[in-house]
Amino acid sequence: MAKRIMSWRTGCVYPVPDGYVDDSGQLVLNRQSIRELSPELMILMSGDVVATALPECPAAVIYGHARWDNVRKQLEALPNMEPEGRWIQRVMLGNLHPLDGSNELKLSQPVTAHLLPKGARPNFCVVVFDSNSAEIWSYDQIVEIVGKPEPEESALIKFFRGDGTDHAGRTLEDILALDDFWLEHTHDYLQWLFPIPEPSQYNARVPVLTREDIAWFRTDRHLRTQQIRALDRMLAFYGLERGDEEIVALPGLNMKTHIWLKPGGHNHLRITRIIRSLQHCSQPELALRLQSAVIALGKSVGQVRDQSIGYWQRATD
Repeated sequence: MAKRIMSWRTGCVYPVPDGYVDDSGQLVLNRQSIRELSPELMILMSGDVVATALPECPAAVIYGHARWDNVRKQLEALPNMEPEGRWIQRVMLGNLHPLDGSNELKLSQPVTAHLLPKGARPNFCVVVFDSNSAEIWSYDQIVEIVGKPEPEESALIKFFRGDGTDHAGRTLEDILALDDFWLEHTHDYLQWLFPIPEPSQYNARVPVLTREDIAWFRTDRHLRTQQIRALDRMLAFYGLERGDEEIVALPGLNMKTHIWLKPGGHNHLRITRIIRSLQHCSQPELALRLQSAVIALGKSVGQVRDQSIGYWQRATD
């Protein structure tokens, strides 16, 4: 096996969100989704990058231009008379291709075939060492080398999976089964159903949505489905429901029964949180639909103050 140009280092492994192989055999990556995985990737993916194949393992590597300049010099310095040196040059220089600044990054068909052995599942991981480079591996290859990862899930993720409870010992199913009176007069459950990155000003025991939690929601459809169930319960509480294309009012919507339509109240803060949480938890379309519905109905059916309308308008920023 050829010696690596750079020695093995300890890196962090993340599942690649929104990655797929298109009909032409190219791996397509979403730049923004990868940027959000770690601070190092945020820096790396902020500019133009280049991609190529790693010669000694079934993986691709993405370099920032500064790092690639150094690697290229090392490649050019390899002795041309040695078969191993020529092989390394051929693999890395022959497969080199730039990835422009667009959000859709396409790895060439030869590089994709190099990192995805025949029969492997088209699931990918990114291995991050620093802010100058990252490697793309198939999930199967990572498991073969390091074993099946056992990521530690937060209490919030366990709650959504049904494997844990909130701080008061309630499961998600418990909360969804409670009546409207309980939902109105209990103030420490919504933060579990609709977490946001900022800590609660009123209860230090409720969860804060972490970067790792956001990654879980991005890559796990079941978690998003569970939150949609929570949204449907709260919509019913507010006299609303999800339609095919938008969130609409139920026939009995009125300001006397559904007090969120009044000029002010704590439900306005709740609605702001729900919109923001949907946005952070990879459900932006639902966030926009809820935002549009409460703004329109708050003005046409209710008497919601402009201040609250402004909060809802800014909740998706």
